[in-house]
Order: sequence, then C-alpha cells, then structure tokens
Amino acid sequence: MIKYKLLWDRLGIAMSVVCLVHCLMLPVVIAALPLVAAQWFEASTFHTAMALALIPIALLAAVPGLRVHGRVSVGVAMAAGLSLLSTAAFAGERLLSHEMVIGLTVAGGAILVTAHTVNLVLCRTCPACVTHEHDAGHP
Repeated sequence: MIKYKLLWDRLGIAMSVVCLVHCLMLPVVIAALPLVAAQWFEASTFHTAMALALIPIALLAAVPGLRVHGRVSVGVAMAAGLSLLSTAAFAGERLLSHEMVIGLTVAGGAILVTAHTVNLVLCRTCPACVTHEHDAGHP
C-alpha cells in the first residue's frame, strides 16, 4: 500500500503544478498565441476537469497518510487547497472576477503541492512507512 500512497502524493504534486503553470503562464500564452489560448487555455472545462481529478488523488494520498502519521494538518491543508481550487473551478467567472479565479487557483495549487510534499516527507522519515509495518495483513 505504501507505494500507492507515494504515487498519489507524486501525482497530486504533478497535477497541482500543472494548475499553477497553467494559471501563471496564461497571460503569456494569451499574448503570444491569442487564438489557441482563448479557445483552450481559457476554457472553464480545464479548471473543472483538473479539480475533479485532484479531489480523489488528494483523498487517496491524505487518508492513508492521516491514518499512519496522524498529522491532521496535512489533511486540513489538502482540504483547504481543494476548497480553493473547487471554488475557482465551479464558481468560475460567473461569480468571481478573472483575477480572483486565478488567485484562488494559484493559492489552492500551492497549498496542495505543499501538503503532498509534507505527506511524502513524513512517509520517507516514518519508520513504519520505511519498514511497511502498517501494511502488515493488508493486501
């Protein structure tokens, strides 16, 4: 089970970084490639799809980590990051300004990257994780 947990944290970090890069690069892409950027990068479906993909990944990483390490702060950080990303994705520019959507997405992504990184560090430094003690009796 430990290898799967590490996979979820790594995948969560990668997807959160994709969100961050998307939001930070959007102004540059819009200036350089207005037709492509306006049609694909600006689409609210990208934000919605990323939020929907990140939710189960964060849960698959946070729940086992919480059970083994007992660090509620990591779960709270993941919930906060997901809340910010979800607000940006689902409320979008219908209810929020473009700048607010970008700010919420960047903040949520940064929080998720940090939470996943802390979860990985906890696992790498945890004797139970290193020896797979907590996986005993589990398939």
